[in-house]
Amino acid sequence: MRSSIPTTWFISTLMAVLISSLPTFLLAGQDVRIFVEADEAGVSEPRPSALRQALAQGVAQEAEVLLRGELSDGRRAALERILESRAEEYVLGWEENEYLPTEWGAVLHLNVRVNREALRDFLRALGTYYTRDYQIGYRLDPQGLAPEQLEVVRTLEQLSGMRDDGSDSLILRLALMSEGGWQGVLDYEGMVWTTAGRDLPGIWAALWGNYFRLDRVRGGFEDAVTLVTLGWRSAGDIQAFDRHLRGLDVSMDTIDLLGVSVQSGRYQANWRIVTMDRSSLESHVRQYFQELPVTFELE
Repeated sequence: MRSSIPTTWFISTLMAVLISSLPTFLLAGQDVRIFVEADEAGVSEPRPSALRQALAQGVAQEAEVLLRGELSDGRRAALERILESRAEEYVLGWEENEYLPTEWGAVLHLNVRVNREALRDFLRALGTYYTRDYQIGYRLDPQGLAPEQLEVVRTLEQLSGMRDDGSDSLILRLALMSEGGWQGVLDYEGMVWTTAGRDLPGIWAALWGNYFRLDRVRGGFEDAVTLVTLGWRSAGDIQAFDRHLRGLDVSMDTIDLLGVSVQSGRYQANWRIVTMDRSSLESHVRQYFQELPVTFELE
């Protein structure tokens, strides 16, 4: 007897099952081990400074994953210095696996859970997420900066992939205010953003975040594609591929399962993917489908 269950209900239920069973890698923690010097090691528990160091290392390790390990040594060191001062903003929680006192100090072993999306947003705002292999020309107009403060700005330039080449279309004005804070203005082809505060890296990220959120800027680094697949035998096969897709060593910002449909006993599934490496994505997908009766297109 033919089922009376509506097709739309079946597809909606299938989508809910697939989405609810997506991989939980976003919740995975970073495994951190640090050696605590004798003067910092407590008798039975780590000192607060050692704990802060371990949390900062966990956030730095997560950033390394997000950036695919593609930063130069200089940029990596600059990023670690900035994250060290604001690591707790991105820590969701932590668990102590072991605190082992030794004759020379102690070994602290933690599992640190990091808010990956918040950290990714910060890396995007800095520009580091996009400029791993690029430099963007701009002009710096500093006012009242001492040499050591200007050196901090140059470190931020290196981290963000910026190059002070005297550009007239992209200008950053930075001034040290009399009360000790910073004021910044970013001018890009008639669009002007301004902000103020006491944290220079925060000011820098706030201003450049406006620039890197522009579609025309991101479009120079990212490629939005639709992956159309046809010929799946079961929802379980689609689920297995979705897990594989999200675990690929390919720079992908967004992976959204758009829909699943059934026709003549075969499933079709489509994904929207934003990637900075389309060719590598296509190569991985082609290899996955090599032994399967599934066809695909990247549109």
